[in-house]
Amino acid sequence: MVTIERFDPLSAGEGGIAAYHAVFAASRETDRPGEPVLPLGELAGRLTRPLPGMGEAAQWVAYRGDELVAFAEVHFLDAENRGIGLTDVVVHPAARRSGIGTALLRAVLPELRARGRRSVEGWQVVAGSAGEPWAEALGFRPVRTIVRQVLVVAEAERSRWDVAVPPGYRVVRWKGAAPDGLLESYARARAAIHDAPLGDSGFRWPEWTPARVRAAEAEARSQGLDQRIVAAVHEGTGEVAGFTEVCVHPRRPDWGYQRDTAVLAAHRGHGLGRCVKAHMIRWLVAERPGLRRISTTTGAENAHMIRVNRELGLRSLPALIAVRQDVDALLSPGRRRA
Repeated sequence: MVTIERFDPLSAGEGGIAAYHAVFAASRETDRPGEPVLPLGELAGRLTRPLPGMGEAAQWVAYRGDELVAFAEVHFLDAENRGIGLTDVVVHPAARRSGIGTALLRAVLPELRARGRRSVEGWQVVAGSAGEPWAEALGFRPVRTIVRQVLVVAEAERSRWDVAVPPGYRVVRWKGAAPDGLLESYARARAAIHDAPLGDSGFRWPEWTPARVRAAEAEARSQGLDQRIVAAVHEGTGEVAGFTEVCVHPRRPDWGYQRDTAVLAAHRGHGLGRCVKAHMIRWLVAERPGLRRISTTTGAENAHMIRVNRELGLRSLPALIAVRQDVDALLSPGRRRA
């Protein structure tokens, strides 16, 4: 018999978190073989305090008898994305194809509707994994292919990071808060991410303003993140022309998470993206000798950035498929068990 209930990570205790992590780890080992699994402590931290920009989170778990065999996690994105419930359903490989994942998803849907979420999006479906046919059977449609790439520091050819600064620009870097004199142009440069294609996803990039930049920086500081920015500044105007951002989490100091990289349209074609990324890698490796990996994701349509990453020594991992379905359609009966 399968029972489904809400999961409160703050009251679950060490045993409850460990059982949750066991399902997570077994799923990752099956769907992403050969990749390091998120450590227990890092997963526990993310459950109790979601990563910056992800909004409020809620979890549900499924038990078969007394054994936790599956979970669902929803992030209630905010601001431009208040209509989306970003949802991940994870079932232990030994418990798949028995309807548990579908039952979990259906248990989540009333909460999504109550919060005004019109659509469900999932961004963690590994191409070729069991998640693809499961999502298809429930009417989810693929809306975006996400290319994953990783730099394994120990295996890298470091000469690839020796990239000169293009004439007419200088490189500026900082941790945490942007310098006051660059704040406004940095916010404009962050807004250049809007040019990155999102396929048919309902997700919208943030509308970056100086105030929003400061709020995001404060949120990162509150979680103890080592947030680093490398920016290319145009000498003629003194304004930020492009940047890249990497965060290192305190519970996982050996791993850098590459976040946004963007170059303003007027400054493209000079190699600024490759320049700032190369300078970022050199900075991180020099100051954090224990760093083992830097990972990033890029929309499959962005062939230029994928090529830049490859030139810097990043290798590709199995792609992720982002899928989307309407909440009302999922609430309708008749979907097959998955």
